[in-house]
Amino acid sequence: MRRLMWLQAVNVLLMAMGAVVLVVGIDQGAAALVGAPTGFILGGYGAALMIGVAAVVLVFAAMAYRGMARGQRYAPLFAMLGWALLWFPLELALSVLMPGSPAAQFAATAVSGLGVAFSLAVLGSTKPR
Repeated sequence: MRRLMWLQAVNVLLMAMGAVVLVVGIDQGAAALVGAPTGFILGGYGAALMIGVAAVVLVFAAMAYRGMARGQRYAPLFAMLGWALLWFPLELALSVLMPGSPAAQFAATAVSGLGVAFSLAVLGSTKPR
């Protein structure tokens, strides 16, 4: 039971990260539409990429959450795909939140890499439950 709680906590973390990327993408899209000159603005393409990928990541996270709750063997695969897809938009979101800092790339790589590794380790087990 404790193991399932940890697995679901990682899925909720994936959902939260996807939601943060979605919010930053919507903010960047709105800033690009009104032509806001202040701050670091990615432009329309960066915002559209962040919004689109964050929506797909949220779908994968929900599928992983429901699949693990049901005890499906391949449910962590959806979480792994979500973490892998989240890498680039997360890096864009962190570069907006921390402008001029090289830590954004390292943080996005570390978070996504740990999520993928954890999901693959869980996928190798007999059952997530």
